[in-house]
Amino acid sequence: MAARSVVQASVQRQFGKQATHYARSRAHAEGTSLPVLVRLARPRRTDVLLDVATGTGFTAFAFAPHVAKVMASDLTMGMLTQARRLGAERGLRNVLYQVAEAEALPYRQGSFGLVTCRIAPHHFSDVPAFLKDARRVLRPGGILLVADTVSPAAGEVQEWHNLVERLRDPSHVRNYTPAEWKALVEEAGLTVEVVHTRCRTPLLFSEWVKRSGTPAHVVEELRALFASACEPVSRAFRIVSDEADFRFSWLVSIVKGRKEP
Repeated sequence: MAARSVVQASVQRQFGKQATHYARSRAHAEGTSLPVLVRLARPRRTDVLLDVATGTGFTAFAFAPHVAKVMASDLTMGMLTQARRLGAERGLRNVLYQVAEAEALPYRQGSFGLVTCRIAPHHFSDVPAFLKDARRVLRPGGILLVADTVSPAAGEVQEWHNLVERLRDPSHVRNYTPAEWKALVEEAGLTVEVVHTRCRTPLLFSEWVKRSGTPAHVVEELRALFASACEPVSRAFRIVSDEADFRFSWLVSIVKGRKEP
């Protein structure tokens, strides 16, 4: 529990400070995983959906036109403040906002037909606890959809990926592989129906480090790591030098799990 509190405090500091940058992030607002999530969920107009670690709300907003109600929860008030603002600008009246821990959701058993979580679990201190609680709040037959950046392979590729993410943002905990995600969801007692690995998040190095507020000396360390990346890493993350910058992309895995009746 103490370790969880340390990670959560780091997350709150990081995302409270940088919330306005995430509100303007194209990678979060327009990511290719959003329409795939909606398609895989097959939402119904009567569904009540919980979006865990909603950040500035983009996943909640994508689902809002398709369901009866969305509960958008996040650990950080600053992110929810931005989400409320953006939701109001979009005229969305069926989205509610609440501060909540991903690993200890303050909702009754069987409250939701759909639970989503997108581009956030790599910041969670206890992914199994999150998945177990997500299963608890799902009704029988309900669907969990988790989308997160992943490492395409274990070993040096995954080690490099976690190293640069942790340097850029100390609240980062771990990027898993798609196989690890499938196993985690199954271990939580859900039936895995889909593991989708065809989405990518294209990124520009300078925007990536600006969004996280990374200190200048760390940016230079990261720049050196990108410049010296080995061939398997460069291939996995499609790293391309672009004058004084780098273009690259993270793979996004989407896992769909069902709570059996």
